[in-house]
Amino acid sequence: MKISDVFEKSGVLGTIVASMSCGFCFPFLASLGASLGIGFLSEFEAFFIVTLIPILAWFIIAMQLYAWSKHKKAIYLFFGLIGPVTLLILKHFFWMEPWRTEVYYMALASMLIYSVFTLFKPPVKTCCTTNVA
Repeated sequence: MKISDVFEKSGVLGTIVASMSCGFCFPFLASLGASLGIGFLSEFEAFFIVTLIPILAWFIIAMQLYAWSKHKKAIYLFFGLIGPVTLLILKHFFWMEPWRTEVYYMALASMLIYSVFTLFKPPVKTCCTTNVA
C-alpha cells in the first residue's frame, strides 16, 4: 500500500471520528461514538467541528491531488473529491440549513465508500508505449 493511500484513508477515518463528537449536529454518529466508548470527545465538539474537520477535508483533498499526480486517473480524482469538497462547501456556506445533516452523512458515506473501493481496486498508472520506427 502506498503512503498516499494510508494518509487518505487516515483522513477519512479522522473525519468520521471527529464527527462522532457532535451529538447535537449528528445524532447517529454521536450514538455510534458513545457506543464505541469515545463519548468523552464531546467536550471537544467545537474544536472538532470548527477546526479539525475542515483541516482533515483539506488534507484528503491534498492527498487526492497527490495521488492523481501519480496515476493520472481523472475518474478516481473526481469521486475522491466529492466527499471532502461537499463537506467544505456545506461547512462554509450551508451550515445553518435544515438539510445539512443529511448532506453531511452523504458526504461521509461517499468518502467511506470511495476509501473502501480503492482498497479493492486501487488506481494504477497507465503505461504508454511509443513505437519507434
